[in-house]
Amino acid sequence: MAILDRTQDQLVTLLTEEQIQQRIKELAEKINNEFADSQELTVVGVLCGSILFLSDLVKHLKMPVQLEFIRLSSYGNEQSSSGKIKPVDLTLPSLEGKDVLLVEDIVDTGLTATFLFDYIKIQHKARKIKFVTLLNKLCSRVKPVQVDFIGFEIDDKFVVGYGLDYKGFYRNLPYVGYFPL
Repeated sequence: MAILDRTQDQLVTLLTEEQIQQRIKELAEKINNEFADSQELTVVGVLCGSILFLSDLVKHLKMPVQLEFIRLSSYGNEQSSSGKIKPVDLTLPSLEGKDVLLVEDIVDTGLTATFLFDYIKIQHKARKIKFVTLLNKLCSRVKPVQVDFIGFEIDDKFVVGYGLDYKGFYRNLPYVGYFPL
């Protein structure tokens, strides 16, 4: 019995592993410049989607980095956002007065990104907050959000791989792909 109604061999590659890794190096250079005066940087990733992107990104950062993770949900098992942000785990150390880089796999509606930014700004009073995402889907935006560093702009496709999932699967793929309609 199949767990998924779609299989990996049906995927169309949108971004290759090589394209992703090259862009991560470029983003890291920009982030290093932005935080050049920082004594340390707290990198906050949104689980589970950002884990591969965050892992590869921090390897190229030149300042001391403290890694933290939170869990938010807006998709569940669907292919589009529910429009409601469900905080699953917001446990973080104090970020007051610290420099923070928020890391997401994809920004589409802008709801999760806005929630996260406001939460860190209001609850933690960080000194400086910047936002990086691997994928930016402007066509799906319902709430404006400032994304400081963008890996790739993408069209309105449901993408998987490199941390992005379909019903919890495909996160482990080293590339980003989509299922054709």
